[in-house]
Amino acid sequence: MKQWDAIWFDLDDTLIDYERTFRTAIYHCFTTFFPNQAVSFLPWFRVFKAYCDRYWPDYAGGRLTRKEYRRLRFLETMRVFHIKISVKTADEFHAYFDEVVGRFAIALPGIISLLERLQSLSLPLGIITNGESAIQREKIAYAGLRRFFSDDAVVISEEVGCEKPDVAIFRCAQRRLPFGKQPVYIGDSWELDVMGALHAGWRAIYFQQQPVSAVSAPSAVICLSVEQLASILLGEPHVMEKRGRRR
Repeated sequence: MKQWDAIWFDLDDTLIDYERTFRTAIYHCFTTFFPNQAVSFLPWFRVFKAYCDRYWPDYAGGRLTRKEYRRLRFLETMRVFHIKISVKTADEFHAYFDEVVGRFAIALPGIISLLERLQSLSLPLGIITNGESAIQREKIAYAGLRRFFSDDAVVISEEVGCEKPDVAIFRCAQRRLPFGKQPVYIGDSWELDVMGALHAGWRAIYFQQQPVSAVSAPSAVICLSVEQLASILLGEPHVMEKRGRRR
């Protein structure tokens, strides 16, 4: 087995199946806010998700604030279906989403079993995640993950005042689990997770459940499934470490 000193995970799309969580929570919000709309949820959600993806680069690149990004995707979707909605309603919709999303959190298939195996080996486990404290901690609880991570081993950007990819958040995490000098961090974002960890001097595993092409140096282990992640972390010999470049 690889002798990791501590294993740290991203939360959304690494431990939690965020796509399923997001869709289920949005469905709940949609049916709560618009119980009598003629449009059904599935066609509405397809358009909504398309606008989420369309405007995400503007939010990630700092051209839109979080509030502007959420308003825009919502109002544009409503325009497509000729539904008149105010900015106030758009903000209320997303405020309610933040209130309830944690209750719909579900772990990725196979993650609980992997964490049980790692815990049985007394490997220190932690989470580093960007986001709001109450929302992220509620996700951890409802997804059944709390038993694997002590409170000190959950590092949330809102609580510590810095966020990935800032090296400072990884330094904070290492002070929480000061086990040797070889932590590894697993996450689905090349820029936030992999580059942040590598710049902090950690090992990194790029956990992408879709095939990726080459990534710029420095390289990191690429993992495409929970099964492959388990093999890497547990040192099973039939899984090769892959390196590449991000699309």
